Amino acid sequence: MMIKLSRRFPAKRAAIAAGAIAASPAHATPASPLAEFFDAGGPIIIILAALAVIALGVAIVKLVQFARIGVGRHGFVAGVVQQLRADHWKKALDGLEPRPSPVAKVMAAAVRGKADPLMDDIVVREEVTRVAQAQLDAMERGLALLSLIATIAPLLGLLGTVLGMIEAFQQMETVGDRIEPAVLAGGIWEALLTTAAGLSVAIPAAVFFTWLQRSVDVEAQRMEDAATQVFTIPLYDAAAPVDAPSERPEAQLAAQPA
Repeated sequence: MMIKLSRRFPAKRAAIAAGAIAASPAHATPASPLAEFFDAGGPIIIILAALAVIALGVAIVKLVQFARIGVGRHGFVAGVVQQLRADHWKKALDGLEPRPSPVAKVMAAAVRGKADPLMDDIVVREEVTRVAQAQLDAMERGLALLSLIATIAPLLGLLGTVLGMIEAFQQMETVGDRIEPAVLAGGIWEALLTTAAGLSVAIPAAVFFTWLQRSVDVEAQRMEDAATQVFTIPLYDAAAPVDAPSERPEAQLAAQPA
């Protein structure tokens, strides 16, 4: 943890400075800034780095998933509704089924149910709700982990800072009035390092989570709107002119006796 930071690193810096004077430049092996960063932060920094990698991985996976299934692309809905109003139910269903979009999956379930004359409207709505919930679950999978990282990362950073400050004040008590300001300042900045790291992890994680969750919420609204348009097709038929065709869906026509 951060429990030995302020005692270890001032002495370490002094030893390095003394060794640099006595040693020749050819034998100097300075540590990389990244190694010094992890060494100064202790285990808390390592944990935060692991959380940062996990958050980045989750964000990339969700972005690829959303792009693959077409989240946010709803241009086909208007065309499907026009086909349904023209009583081309099978053509509309054939166009919806190959699409990976969650909105298309929900619309396909609604069209399939409405085109079946033996299917009760309540049962169709239940099936549409089930399909919509399955699509939402798939889109929201992993977002809870992003939310958790955005919540605990600053708390872990604060924990590291508190532990470092405790150790720094313990050193002040040990040396009494012989405290050196440079030693105290070194312990404090090393302690504050974990807070900065925690915030650096939490802020991007929170941004990604908010944007992805908003995308899911919008997609849920689009799914509900698309399903409602399928269920309200009879309202358009009722408002159509008298000479306009008012046939049933193709599947229902096939089921009627000749």
